[in-house]
Amino acid sequence: MNLDDIRAFVAVVDTGSVGKAALCLNLTQPAISRRVQRLEETLGVTLLDRDSKPARATRAGESAYRRCVAVLRAAEALARDSRSTIAAGPLRVGLTLALSEAVLAPAIEAVRALCPGVSLRLVADRSSVLRRQIADGQLDAAVVAEKPERPLDPGHATPLGTERVLVVVPAGSPLPERVKVADLAGQHWVINPDGCGFRAQLDRALADRGAPVEVVAETWGAGLQLALIARGIGIGLIPERLLAESPWREQVRAVTVDDFAPALTAWMVTAGPLGPFDAAIEAIAATVRGFLEEEPREPERSRRTARAPVSHD
Repeated sequence: MNLDDIRAFVAVVDTGSVGKAALCLNLTQPAISRRVQRLEETLGVTLLDRDSKPARATRAGESAYRRCVAVLRAAEALARDSRSTIAAGPLRVGLTLALSEAVLAPAIEAVRALCPGVSLRLVADRSSVLRRQIADGQLDAAVVAEKPERPLDPGHATPLGTERVLVVVPAGSPLPERVKVADLAGQHWVINPDGCGFRAQLDRALADRGAPVEVVAETWGAGLQLALIARGIGIGLIPERLLAESPWREQVRAVTVDDFAPALTAWMVTAGPLGPFDAAIEAIAATVRGFLEEEPREPERSRRTARAPVSHD
């Protein structure tokens, strides 16, 4: 099996045409076609649907594409590790949206300080998307979030800590300081879109009591959510540390839900050994670990003496 043949096939799938793949690889279109045909003969399957425009992989081709991407990534890593033990070049890392607001910027700063030769591409997305991209060879590593009772394979993942969230309401909300999940039925929620682990736990908790999550606003980002909650738009699920540091903290308050304690464990997942990039990955992991281990600061003023919510006018 020839790496050049694999590279040609991947380029056709990535670009959607033999012509564009030829431009990317600085080859002629017939050369690209010959390489793809040679790979098909080697594997004994048809990789491309040649009747489609743009060019698309067949079902067998889709499976082969993922493995071909992984092969190319492994070849790149081998060449990189053979040249030097100093981390240099591109490093693609994903970060779960549940933590991105708090740790994305400091993680970039940590890598730049420790490994200035690394060209870091840090992207935020849902954990399920990040894990799929690692499997497909699109990411080198990712920080993902899973329920504490669903640990990942320790051979490919390292736990970094657990994040918990609070149910946060406007300061003037009639909800008492201690409630049950059933008391939250009928409340309007300012919450993350579907795909958030915390929201999934809330969906399940209310569904078990015969109530839906009544969403008034869907948005990622605790800052915007807190601004909406402070204005009395609804209630939400906010990480305790972000609440303690928020400029809105005096206009909202947390309520204790006796039978609901949502939590997610953060994991660093890697596609395999990363050699000289291990230091950069550890810098990102340490940033996340430090955030999750840090004790939230108490607001200067008690939430009990918080001001009334901002007027809607």
